[in-house]
Amino acid sequence: MNPRIDTLRALEEFDLVLRDVQSEGYQSLGFQGVKASDEFIKTAERERAKLTRKVEPRILAQYERIMKRYGGRVVVQVIREFCGGCYVKLPSELAVRCRNDLVTCPNCGRFLYYVK
Repeated sequence: MNPRIDTLRALEEFDLVLRDVQSEGYQSLGFQGVKASDEFIKTAERERAKLTRKVEPRILAQYERIMKRYGGRVVVQVIREFCGGCYVKLPSELAVRCRNDLVTCPNCGRFLYYVK
């Protein structure tokens, strides 16, 4: 797989975990250990910062914009030439290009990756 996609997927996982841990729902479920949560959050934020330094500023800005817009999955798998985020049929040549290049869906803008 494309190393840039791997980095974006790792960044996405950090963002989703951080969002969940900091949510009111997480707190309302009775999870205790605020100090442990604070330490976890600080560590995760440091690791996230390390990842962001590996991403080109233009790509990171696009990533942040998509994350803000959809609040979830930014990097999605191509499934039978369909975007795994918005389920729009992709042009065949675009579906092929995402195997090696960093490609975005023309409809939703999410980053696409292909798994054999």
